[in-house]
This record gives sequence, structure tokens and C-alpha cells, in this order.
Amino acid sequence: MTGNSFVTQLGPDVWYLVLQHVPDRKDLSNLCRVCKELNTFATQFLYRTITVGPPFLDKYAAYFMKLSGEQYKSQWTRWGESLALVRRLAAHHNGNSQVQAHAVAVREIDIKAMRGPEGKPRKPRVTLGPRFEEELPDLVRVLPNLRHVRMLSSTPAFEELFQALHEHPNKPEIHLLKENGSRLVSGHIPGVVTIKAQVSPWEDTPAKPNTVVPDIEKLLFACPNLKSFSLSVRNNYGGCMSPTIHHGVTKTFQFASSNAVTFPPLEFLSLSGYDMSNEEWPHWRDGLDWSRLKNLDLGPDPVRSRGPAMADLLGRFEGHATALRTLTVETWAAEGAETCPPLLSFLESFDTLEELTVKGHFIPVQNLARHRKLRRLRLHCIEVRRPEGSRRPTYGVADLALLDETCPGLETLEIDISRNASGKWSKEVTGTLASSFSNLRDLTLHCEVGLVFDYARQDEPFLPLLDEGLVRAFAEAFFSARGTSRMEKLTIKTGERLRRFPQWHPGYRRVEEKRTREFNTWLQRSDGKVKVEGGKIGLF
Repeated sequence: MTGNSFVTQLGPDVWYLVLQHVPDRKDLSNLCRVCKELNTFATQFLYRTITVGPPFLDKYAAYFMKLSGEQYKSQWTRWGESLALVRRLAAHHNGNSQVQAHAVAVREIDIKAMRGPEGKPRKPRVTLGPRFEEELPDLVRVLPNLRHVRMLSSTPAFEELFQALHEHPNKPEIHLLKENGSRLVSGHIPGVVTIKAQVSPWEDTPAKPNTVVPDIEKLLFACPNLKSFSLSVRNNYGGCMSPTIHHGVTKTFQFASSNAVTFPPLEFLSLSGYDMSNEEWPHWRDGLDWSRLKNLDLGPDPVRSRGPAMADLLGRFEGHATALRTLTVETWAAEGAETCPPLLSFLESFDTLEELTVKGHFIPVQNLARHRKLRRLRLHCIEVRRPEGSRRPTYGVADLALLDETCPGLETLEIDISRNASGKWSKEVTGTLASSFSNLRDLTLHCEVGLVFDYARQDEPFLPLLDEGLVRAFAEAFFSARGTSRMEKLTIKTGERLRRFPQWHPGYRRVEEKRTREFNTWLQRSDGKVKVEGGKIGLF
């Protein structure tokens, strides 16, 4: 059988399924060269997404990303190649059938950072060409199947590009994924469906106040078709010196008009470090169409005297956000109570969740009773300093049995599990996990390191190191007890990412970094043996 007949015999549907699992562009390029038939299929994936923009700020940034000189040079080589590709595609009307096929294949454009803060040219200076900002609109006009444009920079404004996208027959969706409050907004941008912003309201100058949060507010209401909005407010945390504030700090939306406002039809809302004021809450309460909101993501938040801002938001949202399918709540280690009453009350106010992630707080199983539709559940209580003799709370045999009865459709489960002094797990808990949750495909168990919380010293943990031997023994016992099931993967890990410190890392954090592990295990169907992969991972 020849290569060509083999490609033809499989057909386009099979090749579509195969090629979507080939992420490397070099491999796709090689496949395009195999034969004409395979070139037709592989081209659709090779040119599906094109990326435009310089890779890094400068050699200083590349140094801290530990890039070699050759790696750094290759990044700029690819940048030059992307410019050439843009211009070649934009000029496809010259009759070149191959270039036209490439233009037809493009579905997405990723635009990386083009300029530095305040619109200043990036360093080292990048040669964009005399009309590069005008060339992108020309490119958009000749891509008949364009669906998405993702921008990873607030500058330049790209007003002509927005206009070209608005006039495109497909009305491509625009995703603003790295906003910092510097984008100039002169009118509505109907094509924007996603805004992801991270701002710091603490930096101003004597000549100019800091208006990044109000500017993000303007951008939000300039996008009437917005579906996803994420805002992370970086607060003045850590460091040796406090910033000099010349004009005051504006950390929340201002809502200059006292009249009622109408929010875009948000389906996803993410707020981190956002301390909503009493004055603005009525605008959110009355202006947001809560019935459309399906996904809510809160935290992690900065610590305050009265607790994380996330708790206040949950109290406000209770009784309004009643159609959620996904809820994520995160809190930094030791910056909130282990049990969060507003969160528990919020969970009991509706019954529509299909996915719940809570990290930093303990959720009793009884508070999940209303959410029988849950398919993905991730719960993690952080290892912190506790009174001598006490350990972080985990689910016991009765809790797991109740969880199985309460949420029978669980397919993904992540919970904490305790180890004894020898580093092994409770046989009763292991047996209950193995015999329960019949629909489970993915199970993750998070173990303690056994930290001794001393700030200066790096004392050895009171629990043995989680190594491959312990993991393999546990996985073999687990899969043997579970028998034939839909289970695809068992993950066992230890270590914590939700920690932060105002200045120096304490000694126990260094110990935790050295002992952070993550192992993925699964049962091989061919020979019935347990496969273990993974090991040490870095936290920093």
C-alpha cells in the first residue's frame, strides 16, 4: 500500500482526530511535506493559529527566564518569521493558490505585547515596519474563516484593527487577555467577549494620579457583548518600603453616575483582591443579569483585618448568583479562617453546581448536600501552623460514604488525605475510596509534608518523604481493591503553592520546596501493572 493511498483511505475525519493531538508546529510542518493529500489535512492545523509579536521585553527578562543566547536569538528569529507570514498572507490576492489555502486555514490570531508601559517602544527596539499596525487590519480582511483574535497587550490601541474585525463577515471574537488599564477607549468595542486584567492602584506620580481601576471600568462598559471578565487587583503587599502616594488610591469602580447601569451579559466573573465598597454594590446587584452568570472565581485575596475580601463578596452574592455551574474559591495560606461561614452559607443557597474548587478552607460534606449534580470536586485545606497534636482536617470513612451518596455522579475528585508517622495511609480510608464513586475517572490525593513551622531553622519534617516506593505500594493496593472500573488516573502529591511572604521566605518554606512531589499513576490494561510517573517539582 502506498503512502498516498493510506492517507486517502483513512479519510478526513480520522486525520482530523489524529492531527489535533499533534501540538508541535515543526511536526505539523513535516507532515505537510509527506504528500499532497496529507498536506491538505495538516495545513488546516499548521495555520490554524498564527502568532504575531516579540517574545520578551529584553535580555534582562530573558536572563531571569534562564534562556540561553541561542534560545533568545531563536525567539527573535521566529518574530521576524511571523512578520513575514503576516505580510505574505495579507497579499494572498496575488493569485498564489498555496498562500490562499493558508489564509483559508487561519482561524485564530494571537497578538503578543507590542509596546512597553505607557505606549513606549519595547527594548531592545523592535522593527515593526512603517505600517505594521495598518497591516494587521489588511490581514484580517483576507482571512475568510477567522473566528478569534487574542491580544496579550494593552497597547497600542489598534482601533483600525477593531474596526476591521467589526466589519468582518464572521464577526470574530476578541479576547483581551493582558489588560493593565492603559488601553484608550473612545467608543464601544462590540467584538470583545473576554477581558482579563491585572492592575496595581498603588503606583502614581506627582503629575498624574493612578486611574487604572476606573479605566478598566470604562473598558468593561465599552464592551456590550462581553461574556467573561477577570480582574485582579494587586495590593501593596510585602517589600521593604511603602510606596509614596500623591493622589490617593482608587481600588474599586467609581460609577460616576447615580443612575442605574446595565452590565454586559457576563457568564464568567473572576475577582481577586477586589474590595467592593458599600456604595458600588447596588450597581452590581441591580445591573448584572445574575441568571446568565454560570462561572464565579474568587480569590486569592490579600489579608485584611476582617478577613479576605472574598468572604464579603460571597455574602453579597448570596441569593443572587443562584444559577452557577462552576465555583472556584482560593485563599492564601494562614490568611483566612479554616472554616469560612459565608462560603458555607453561599453553598447552601442554590443547587446548580457541576464543578466546585475550594482551596484554603475546609468544607464539611453536609454543606454539599444540595449539589447532587457535581461532576468535578476539588477541595484542599492548606498545611499551616496548628496547636501541638492537631492536624489539618480531612474526610474520614463516614464523610466519604456520605459524599458518595450525596454526589453520585463525581468524575473528578481531589481531596486531602492524612498519613501516619511511617508515611502510610489509613487502610479504612483507602478501602472506602477504592470501593466508592463508581463514575470516578480522576482521583487526586493531597498529602501533608509534615512541616515543622520554624521561621529561621530548616527542621526535618515529622513525616517521611513521599517517594515512588510509597506511591507505588499505595497505587497497587488501591487499584487491586477497586477492580474493574472507569478509573483512568490516580495522582498523589504534596507541597503547597498558595503561600506568600511579605519579605524573606522562612526556613520551613525551603524544606517544603525540597519535598514537593507529584506522582501520576494508572493501571495499564495490557498487563495489569501499575505505571508511576512524576516526582520532584519546583515551587519557585
